[in-house]
Amino acid sequence: MANSRMKNVLFLLLLGLTIAACSKSTDPTPDAGSQVAGTYTMSYVEADSAGIVLYKYTLPYTVSSTTLAGTLTARRDSANAVFLTQTIKLTGQSDQTSIIGEISLRTNGTGYDMYLSNQKIGTADGKTISIDDQQTDATTGIKYRDILTAAK
Repeated sequence: MANSRMKNVLFLLLLGLTIAACSKSTDPTPDAGSQVAGTYTMSYVEADSAGIVLYKYTLPYTVSSTTLAGTLTARRDSANAVFLTQTIKLTGQSDQTSIIGEISLRTNGTGYDMYLSNQKIGTADGKTISIDDQQTDATTGIKYRDILTAAK
């Protein structure tokens, strides 16, 4: 009888260990750079100078047979940084790619605040990027603003 009881105890112990081993997730949470990295399709662009709108488009924007579209590409540089580039596409023209730069990512509770040279320029959550970059020309005092919205 004692032998049977010991077998039951061992069986229950092994069952408990098996369940405990299976129930824990060992997958590490991806870092900020990995979560934000990817290619995003731009859905909105706007630029203004001294409060005057230079352009404002919901993308893709089509007139006749010409379409304006764009992408943002976030390449993971480190656990807390991505390198951001913007590509503008216009039917019949070569794609125009420009560098935004290395963006540091700081947790904000629902995603990440994006910083370029210690200036906050937007937010990202791994599915969308929203940029609202405002700068003032030190010489003229003119304020410039660029707004971009993009999604994976």
